[in-house]
Order: sequence, then structure tokens, then C-alpha cells
Amino acid sequence: MKRIRIMAAVLAIAMAAAASSGCGADSKDGGDRTTAQPAKQQEPSEETTTGSAQDAEQDEGKDDSAKASGETYRKIPDPVVKDGDKILFVGNSHTYTNDLPGMFFEMAQAGGHGADVYDLTEGSYTLQRFSDPEDELGEILTDALQSEPWDFVVLQENTNAAVAFNAKKDMYPYARKLDEMIKAAGGQTAFLMTWAPEEGAGAFSREMVQGQLAAGYRTIAEELDALLIPGGEVFAKALEQDEELQLWGEDGQHPSVEGTYLAACTAYALLFQETPVGNPYLADLDQDKAQELQGMAQAFILDQD
Repeated sequence: MKRIRIMAAVLAIAMAAAASSGCGADSKDGGDRTTAQPAKQQEPSEETTTGSAQDAEQDEGKDDSAKASGETYRKIPDPVVKDGDKILFVGNSHTYTNDLPGMFFEMAQAGGHGADVYDLTEGSYTLQRFSDPEDELGEILTDALQSEPWDFVVLQENTNAAVAFNAKKDMYPYARKLDEMIKAAGGQTAFLMTWAPEEGAGAFSREMVQGQLAAGYRTIAEELDALLIPGGEVFAKALEQDEELQLWGEDGQHPSVEGTYLAACTAYALLFQETPVGNPYLADLDQDKAQELQGMAQAFILDQD
């Protein structure tokens, strides 16, 4: 079992390590864990904007997005994650803040699963840039998808591009391109739906922004018959049950450790189709809080018809 961060300067090393015997460093739980550390400081992620009501009215995808916002889309992995599977997380600071891929890795390991977890992340990145082979990270992702088999690739979009009335032009063409590459590599595509800013955006409430994000992600996931990890919707449901939860960090955009842990529990429940309740990995949270978040993820992903 390995954890590898793919980066421009270490791509060849990382891929070679993945194909080798797996002798890694920093394995505190007994599993092999190979990590390439970031070569530069993490950049701040995108600021969330939702545009004007006029923009929303003029957007070509308005009707489809509005329809999607009132629907529930659920898809079960086929097959679910199994030992030896390779899982790649692709995204920006919403994914790397508190190391969501690392939390998922630790939870999988603690749950007895031998999947290998990789990530390719950079602040403010979009799926447009990741899908562009002329872009630095786009070239890395293209090479990775064309040279290696993958079982699951989790895509997380920039918030501005993912809101429903921007998504048709700013997200969907590039999501389709990446999905085609992922399927050619033998993998299942999953979209990680992110969360609205804690205080909303301008005149738009958090609930309004989350509705736009949900519609944006759900529409493309359904079109591509892809998996959807509904992180933002789980945030909203969790706060309905416990308004004292602190799911955002100090900036009100990125997740707190609690928020990242809830997202990791959600991804775990969906991809393994297994409850995270009782998982011994707690991410430095107290046991009661971790178990509460585990139960919320189970209820949203596994307990609904």
C-alpha cells in the first residue's frame, strides 16, 4: 500500500516507486508509504463568485442545471475499490488542505484495504488546465493517464468553474476530455463536489451557492455515468444535524480538519461501499467527534434508498 504525491520534478521517481517493490518511508502503521513532498508553497485557492442573476438567465445550460438541482444522483462503483487498486486525486487547495488524499489513505489502511493512493494538486487549478497537455500539471496528468492503468480518478473542480451557470462552458468540456482519458486508462471517474464558502458569496447565501455547486457537479456526473462524492451536500446535511460543527477553517472557504475528515469519510463510504463507522483512524480528532462525522457520512451515502 502506497501514498504518492505526483509532481513535475518527481513524476518519474514516483511512477518508478509505484512499480517497484514498494519499500517506502514514513510508514507509521506498518504499510508502505512513499511520499514526494511539495516543491513549493501551496497557493491560495480560488475565490468564489457566482456571477449575476442576468448571467444565470443567459446561460445556455440553465434549464438542465435547474432540473438537476432538484434531483438526487447516486451511482455505486462497479466494482468497488479492492486491494491493489490505484486511486488518483486531482484538484486544488480544497483537496490538498489538511491532505484529503492522505486522510483517505490512512482511513483505507486502518480499514484493512490495500489500495494505493496518489494525488496531483495545485492551488486554484481548474479541470481546463489539468486537461491541457501544454500546461505543466496538465502534461503530468496526461502522461500519467496514458502511461499507467488507473482504477479510480477523483476530479475536483475550481469553485468558479463548477457553479451551474458557469459549468457548461468552464467545466464540462474539460471534464468530458478527462473522463475519456480516465476510461481509456481503465478507470472509473469520480467527481468530488466541494462546499460553498461558510458565509456564502456576496448577495448569495451559502445555501444558494451550494445549490449551484451541487447542480453543476451532478449534471456532468450523470451525463458521464460517473461517480459523485457529494462532499458539499454532506456538509450541509451535517450542519442541519449539528450546527456546532466547525467544518471550515479560518478563511471560511477551505475545510477545517473536521471538514476534511468528513469529506474523507464520505469518499470512503462511497468508493468502498463500506461504513466508516468504527474506523480507528481519527485524524487527531477526539473519538466522539470523529465517530459523529463517520456516522453522518454513513447516513448520507449508505443509509438512503
